[in-house]
Amino acid sequence: MPPSARFLPLLAGLLLPVLPSLAADPAPAPVLHRSSLAAVLAQRGALQLTPDQVKLLEQADAKLARDQDAARAARARAEDGPPGSPPGRPPGGSGVGPASGGPGGGTAGGKGRPIPPRNAGPSPGSQLEQELDALDTQAFLKAMEGVPEPQREKVTEVASRHRELVFEQRERDKSR
Repeated sequence: MPPSARFLPLLAGLLLPVLPSLAADPAPAPVLHRSSLAAVLAQRGALQLTPDQVKLLEQADAKLARDQDAARAARARAEDGPPGSPPGRPPGGSGVGPASGGPGGGTAGGKGRPIPPRNAGPSPGSQLEQELDALDTQAFLKAMEGVPEPQREKVTEVASRHRELVFEQRERDKSR
């Protein structure tokens, strides 16, 4: 038996226990840019953007960053309402319910109606993501007005791929 043939079983014995862990490790997550515009700017050379186009996109991305920071700050203020009040609800209640004397209230002497369950809408974090995504989309569409038609398709592909990666990352984060 040749010497190399003796090492094959040894090599297989060493690799077999490691293979399941290699298959279980997901590929590293791609680097995500702060916005669709930032993703496009990162590809400026491949997209053959002119210096004027780059300047317009940089200005649009800077404005987007300010708008997104303002949205985050507004969301944080809304969540940090007065102590004891639920997030997103003004202090003092809605004016409807058992203590208000209105329909179903406790002052009429009849049976009080149960308070309807609170609408289980999107979480505050999800609402913020939606708002930031909408700002990103608006800024991107406005910036595309300054990109000639022949380049728009490639630029849109880069931005769309960025948005797909962001969505995939959010899904991975949710499943953890």
